[in-house]
Amino acid sequence: MDRPLSSVMLAEVYGTFLLTFGGTAAIVAASDAAAFPVGPTLGLGFIGLAFGISLVAGIATVGTVSGAHFNSAVTLALTAAGRFPARRAPAYIVSQFIGATLAAAVLLGIVGQTIASSGGVDLGSTVPNLSLPTPETASLIAEIVGTMFLAFVILGSTDPDSSGTSWGTLGIGLTLAASIWALGSVSGASLNPARSFGPAFVSLLFDKTPIDYYWIYVAGPVLGGLVAAMLYRLIYRRQPA
Repeated sequence: MDRPLSSVMLAEVYGTFLLTFGGTAAIVAASDAAAFPVGPTLGLGFIGLAFGISLVAGIATVGTVSGAHFNSAVTLALTAAGRFPARRAPAYIVSQFIGATLAAAVLLGIVGQTIASSGGVDLGSTVPNLSLPTPETASLIAEIVGTMFLAFVILGSTDPDSSGTSWGTLGIGLTLAASIWALGSVSGASLNPARSFGPAFVSLLFDKTPIDYYWIYVAGPVLGGLVAAMLYRLIYRRQPA
């Protein structure tokens, strides 16, 4: 039985809030040695696990209600793969953006502006690594590749022929964590337009830099999700009856 749209939207708000808050709070903690002395010793591994575990927790909590997208690129990938009704995609995407924005606002309320902007992390916003020779190009490629992997794992592990949802859930969370470990130092490894929007939007209160680069975190994940949908259609084709 289909859930009411209001329940589904609330589930997506909740799950995206959990994902964004859990991960970005870890970024803030790992970036301010004065406020969180232990944080900087934890590093990228800690941040990747925070995002991955938050994603697994969200799937475990409301996966049976909304399918636990929590990511606009994933919603678009599922739609392009023929696994999700296009008529519901706008409601999902709006819910995800609301959840991520609320998470950033709550985090700002907890840590305050000084800590939120410490070290240029801006509430865990994603920006390119400007030390690279071509930071914007490198970040765009990283976001495409990382999102392609994440979306394809989601599509494959939730395919009707998949062997089990529990392993699939763990695989999805670990894929996000691994992508952050591999690509976080390049682009921040958002892989999610909503997750990047929330901190960038709330950070406009004190810094507009993240919103200037936000286009990367829309274009990259959307393209990566569409590539994943194409691969899914090619690899998971069924023989005609």
